[in-house]
Parts: sequence; C-alpha cells; structure tokens
Amino acid sequence: MSLHEQVRNTLLFEIETGVFSGDGKLPTEPELCERFGVSRITVRRAVADLEEMGMVTRRQGRGTFVAAERPSLGTMAMGGFSDQLSTEGPTSRRIVEAATAPADETIAQRLGVRKGSPVFRLVRVFLLDDVPLSLDDSSYSLERYPGLDTMIDAATSTYRVLRETYGVRFHEVERRIGVSFTTEETALLLDRPEHDALVKIDKVARDREETVIHVSTVEVVPSRLELRMTAREE
Repeated sequence: MSLHEQVRNTLLFEIETGVFSGDGKLPTEPELCERFGVSRITVRRAVADLEEMGMVTRRQGRGTFVAAERPSLGTMAMGGFSDQLSTEGPTSRRIVEAATAPADETIAQRLGVRKGSPVFRLVRVFLLDDVPLSLDDSSYSLERYPGLDTMIDAATSTYRVLRETYGVRFHEVERRIGVSFTTEETALLLDRPEHDALVKIDKVARDREETVIHVSTVEVVPSRLELRMTAREE
C-alpha cells in the first residue's frame, strides 16, 4: 500500500469513528505532514481521495472539513433500495447484468425451486447523485414470475413490479450482515480501491406462505452509506 493510501485510510477511519466530530475540521497540511512524516504531495493526494469519495469538502480560506451526514439505509425495512433510503438527493440505478439462466444447485436451493428451472439474475449498482452506494446481485424464479425479465430496466423498481403485476405481498425479509472486499471488477463498479472493505448483506425475501420471492447479495460502501436498524417492543 502506498504512503498516500495509508494516510487516506487512517483519516477515513478517524472520520468514520467521529474523531473530527467537533467542528469537523481536519488538521492542516503542515500538521498532517508532521504527524505522518510525509510530504505535502502525499497529504494532498490522500485528501483528494477523501474528497472524491465524498468524505470531505474543502472550503476556500478555511480548510478541509468532514462532509455532511451520509444518507441512511434502513436495514430492518421491508421495501427495496429506494424505499429504504433516507435522503433528499436523486437516486438512480445502473444495470450491470440482466440475464436468464438455468438455476444451479446453490441458487435452486436458496430460491426453493428445482435445479435447472429458469432464473432471472439482475445485477445493479445503486447511486446517489451519480455516486455509487451499493452493488445488488439478485435472483428471481421465472416459473413464479414469468416475464419478469422483460419488465425491468434501469428506471424500474423490481419490488413495485412484483407488487403491482404479480400481486406479491412481502411478509418477511431476512438479512445476514457481514464483510466483503472489492475485487478488480467491483472496485470499478463502485469507484473504490481494490481490496476495499464493504458491508455485505445476504438477503432473502418471503411472502406469507413462506415462498421465497427473491434472494440477493448487496455490497455497500460504508463510507458513503449509513446502515440504520431500529428494534421496537411488540
């Protein structure tokens, strides 16, 4: 790892853990150079990376400050991405892959269908203000939802189509949260460095009959999106 990446990652960790939570101002360039024992060029590259990531903003004559609060994603919510996201900025989707293929043993087991039955795989990047927030890899049974693969484009909510066209009633969404790291491919899709840590969410949505509606793996850029969970007493 290069020097500027080491400085960037240290500052990123400190931003995410609230080290600069007072006025939000980062130390000056000379202070950072002295602290890390590096040149101004190295510090400037590290801060420029943080600025590109949306973590800091530079204010002319005042210095560099932690950016405004990140959008929040409700991980306990029932809806899809756009339903769960709490933000005022414009959201969008970009389709990476939309393909139909026979279910292999793993996907068949997860969806509760027979091996070889047709499955629609949809891989999308979700963005806020054109900045990638997450990568969603989802699979749907085309025996349960025939024609779904013809109804989806970049502007379409799959949850809305499932509700309005197929009468699906979402009853339960199970999410298992872990950690993954960007590969060469996903680093490009999410505009992040390779081997960068991501929050990984394995998701299964079911209806009231316990039938699996879809399964998905969502990888979230933690520096750009806050995960929010709320538990209430019944």
